Amino acid sequence: MSDEFKQFEADGWSGQADSYGLITGRATAQAVEPLLELAGVAEGTRLLDVATGLGAVAAAAVRRGATPVGIDLADGMLDAARRSHPAVEFVAGDAEHLPFGDATFGAAVGAFVLNHLPHPERGAAEAARVVAAGGGVAFSVWDRPERARLTSLLGRALQLAGVDRAEAVPDSPDDCRFADDGQMLALLRGAGLERVEIRTLTIAVSVDTADELWHGLVGGTVRTSATLEAQDDATRARVREAFDSVVAEFALADGGYEVPTVIKLGAGRLPR
Repeated sequence: MSDEFKQFEADGWSGQADSYGLITGRATAQAVEPLLELAGVAEGTRLLDVATGLGAVAAAAVRRGATPVGIDLADGMLDAARRSHPAVEFVAGDAEHLPFGDATFGAAVGAFVLNHLPHPERGAAEAARVVAAGGGVAFSVWDRPERARLTSLLGRALQLAGVDRAEAVPDSPDDCRFADDGQMLALLRGAGLERVEIRTLTIAVSVDTADELWHGLVGGTVRTSATLEAQDDATRARVREAFDSVVAEFALADGGYEVPTVIKLGAGRLPR
């Protein structure tokens, strides 16, 4: 799975750099401050932001007085992050093989990265390795589809339309594994962290039209986007029709849509 899937993800997210912020980035932004809080990021903290994407977490860390370094596998995301945040250091690299020495950061965070790693235990161990004694490590993930309603909309539409995502996507990690508290706690403890904890964050994203929601979600995912691109026009139209029926549940009486979703955050500290 590893090399083929990583290249698939790197290429896919590079291509989504301009559209990620339309919907998905708006949702993930709501978890930035809780993630930094759990990792203990404060003035003077040297922070590693793993899978930095467009650099939103790194930029928020700067506002706290921290000195972040963002790392990502997708060149397109890094280019966009550098344009938006020219004062922040961004480097290309693999979350499972971080190009930094032991204990070189005061904290590390990984926003919505675990379900993109072929070997998440290795990624968590690498994040812990580069953090000094007493420092914090925190990760965020989407909850399971029945609670992470926003991120499950396209998947439900594909299912209703009878489309199998596996046909267009390389063998990939489990999207929902670390939504399970036991799995997240085991991951954190396995990386050598102490004082581990899980928090749940409920958010919502509002849009004016179903079309806005459709284009934003398609532009903020790689696996589902690739699945849609692999279909013929008739099948894509069938998926879109199914999507419209799915999102009708979230229509507001006075117009527009509001879709709730749930995020899990897990964190711990390196032993002193």
